[in-house]
Amino acid sequence: MDNKFERMLDEKMEKSNHGQMTKDEYRYIASFLGDKTFLVFGTGYDTPLWRYANNNGKNLFLENIGKWIKHEDTDVIKVTYTTKRSHYKDLLQEYQQGIYDRLVIDLPQEVFDIKWDCIFVDSPVGTTDKKPGRMQSIYTASILAKSNTEIFVHDCDRTVEDVYTKEMFSTFVNELTKLRHVRL
Repeated sequence: MDNKFERMLDEKMEKSNHGQMTKDEYRYIASFLGDKTFLVFGTGYDTPLWRYANNNGKNLFLENIGKWIKHEDTDVIKVTYTTKRSHYKDLLQEYQQGIYDRLVIDLPQEVFDIKWDCIFVDSPVGTTDKKPGRMQSIYTASILAKSNTEIFVHDCDRTVEDVYTKEMFSTFVNELTKLRHVRL
């Protein structure tokens, strides 16, 4: 990446990096970007960094927390998650039985119409059983992905992210700290 990316990365790390990604994880994902179609589950202090890293491509962010969505953000779609992390085992069992209803996120058709080059799952919050967990995000990434889509899932040191990526993706490309790079 270039000097501007590195400056933006330094600024992001100074603003907020409690339990967030490492610089190497950011650089790793950014190395796949530039002119791609890039779907990101979640927004935050790193959103400008992703927009810059993929400045010649199409970015789309899916966010469930209203305070992270700015009025001028035309590339952010508000979503609603309907799960709780505490239900991850039941949802996984349903998935294994071919029942996907509770894993589906209500999304506009535009999300399904785009062939995604890269998908990054970093939302929703999945730190407690009362939070939504990332079951729906990981499932949605798996149905939106094509055979050559690069999928990145953060926080794979946690049970849900670990179990769901192993269940829904057949190819592990790389793993850095808490970031897992997978494909169908």
